[in-house]
Amino acid sequence: MFSKKYFYYILLFLLLISLILAGVIWHSQNQKLKIIFFDVGQGDAIMISLGQNQILIDGGPSGQKEMEKLGKYIPFWDRKIEIVIATHPDQDHIGGLIDVMKNYKIGKVIDNSAENDSQVYKNYLEIIENKKIERLKGKEGMNIKIKDANLAIIYPNSILVNKPKDTNADSIVAKLTYGQNSFLFTGDFPLEKESALFSDKFDLSSKVLKISHHGSKNATSAEFLNKVGPVDAIISSGKNNTYGHPASELLERLKAKKIKVLRTDEKGDIEYICKNMENLCQISF
Repeated sequence: MFSKKYFYYILLFLLLISLILAGVIWHSQNQKLKIIFFDVGQGDAIMISLGQNQILIDGGPSGQKEMEKLGKYIPFWDRKIEIVIATHPDQDHIGGLIDVMKNYKIGKVIDNSAENDSQVYKNYLEIIENKKIERLKGKEGMNIKIKDANLAIIYPNSILVNKPKDTNADSIVAKLTYGQNSFLFTGDFPLEKESALFSDKFDLSSKVLKISHHGSKNATSAEFLNKVGPVDAIISSGKNNTYGHPASELLERLKAKKIKVLRTDEKGDIEYICKNMENLCQISF
């Protein structure tokens, strides 16, 4: 005959299982689109999430920091990230992706195929090969659907600059559209390459602009801001970084156009929550 104590243990176990299942069902049916700019120090990491589907754009410089962020925003039972995008192979963008690929099942990795001489890049390629992750070349014309949201890659085209010592010029530039909401992600795209995007075939206009290269003075020109016309500008940079990011020149350009500036070094994680396609996304810190 079971003791009462044993019976209570069984009830507690069943209750825990029920709570976990309820959490899984609620999470899978939650149709709020979320765009989260992680505070990972001096680097870039952005997650686009809708239900149990995630797209991760870059992973910052630190695997430990990136794993902490994913643990905060992805429930423990969800161990798959559908798509990882590496905008370019610099350490402050792919360093954290190595641990992500070790600890999560990755559906696809998309990068621009630009090469780098660093050990971090070699480790990045090694983990992709060892775990047999499908790797695609991200280029102009590629569209990634996440339910009703669309992430369109608009740069680079099939021809890369491909300078191993300076990979910024080949950064993937992508635009997320969800109803009247739009986000432009620019990696470390440099000022001198911006004219390549000034074409009638590209609609750069976006409500939210992820400022290129952590707010460097050599990125995000006044003309580029005119083309995008953002309401909000997100700057991902580390506190007291040695590069002086964001540069005063860049901040002045944003101020002159009355663009709201949101910085991860000041706000921490910056999260946009989009309840549906008809309404504007709400921001939280």
